Amino acid sequence: MRFHDGAVTDNGITLIDAWELPEDRIDESIARWRERVGLIHAAPGFRDARLHRRLFPESRLGLVNVAHWDSIEARDEALADPGFTASAATAASYATVNGGWYEVAAEFLAVGNGSGEGPGITIVNAFEVPAERIDEFLPHWLGRAELMTKAPGFRDNRLHRAVVPDTRFQLVSIAHWDSPDAWRTADNDPRFQQSLSTSPDFAIADPALFRLVVEF
Repeated sequence: MRFHDGAVTDNGITLIDAWELPEDRIDESIARWRERVGLIHAAPGFRDARLHRRLFPESRLGLVNVAHWDSIEARDEALADPGFTASAATAASYATVNGGWYEVAAEFLAVGNGSGEGPGITIVNAFEVPAERIDEFLPHWLGRAELMTKAPGFRDNRLHRAVVPDTRFQLVSIAHWDSPDAWRTADNDPRFQQSLSTSPDFAIADPALFRLVVEF
């Protein structure tokens, strides 16, 4: 496990956009995302971007974009491009996008548990936590996350902490597993369920399964 002190590191800075939208508008939104990122992916400071789509329509979040940039300023300059500005002007009214900038707070890597073969699946867990209580919540998350690292099929888990206190999801964890079954087996483990019973009530978690659909 690596624990970060909150500073922007060589990993740059992470942009996470969590979209709430109807299932029948997801394909259209993916096409819009592909068009817009296609306009800026060659900009100075851009590193990569990955768009994830929910596996099950009952999940609240339909799409999650995770992008890495050298800095916030680099993205701001890229978004000033006239082509991107024109595309963004057609933003859909049917989607609510909860976006924010994040720093990596902690990460866990598998040690021989996951096969690492195939695309696997992504677990995104968006937490609504009062900004002033994040430090109080972190030990609870770290303890549960460490339990999951020992499960077969686990690949990695990275916790992101919002840069500003008014971001809706103050913490977002993004984990990769070999398969949905591997994750469900670990999630149903009595030890993990017991740890959930001690979760503080001031933190609201919203975990869901996703698959990668587009990347730059």
